[in-house]
Amino acid sequence: MTREEMILNYEATQAAVAYIIGFVLNKRVYRIVMDKLLDEMFELSRESTSHGGHAKIKLHLTNAIKCRLLDMGAVDIGGLEVLDNGRKNKGEAFEKYETERAGQHWEKDRIPYYIDGDLTVDGVKYQIKFEGASFTNEKVIRAAMEWKMGIA
Repeated sequence: MTREEMILNYEATQAAVAYIIGFVLNKRVYRIVMDKLLDEMFELSRESTSHGGHAKIKLHLTNAIKCRLLDMGAVDIGGLEVLDNGRKNKGEAFEKYETERAGQHWEKDRIPYYIDGDLTVDGVKYQIKFEGASFTNEKVIRAAMEWKMGIA
């Protein structure tokens, strides 16, 4: 699949209808809620061979994109200590922060993106991603497409 096909198929198969995106700029942590991601926020990459070597799409945020997100309403949620909750994975720390911020209990799960979002608030399913996070890989997108066709 091309980058564009992967993005289209990812967006078509995901259960969430909005995103909560986190990033660091000048040692401050920011969050923004978006209905649709900017095309330039997707980067085509490849997993290591130990993880299958599949093509994957990642959240790619340059400083220029981060500044654009600030202009679009990204909010400063604090210093780097926001991500320091005993977890090495900043994405997990951000997801935990956002879930607890919404008044819900966070628990790490392995539910695929096409079955459920990371967080549901007032009936809206959100996908929570922190800068550099992988969205998914080509193998999972194919599985998601097959799954969606099976329930359609």
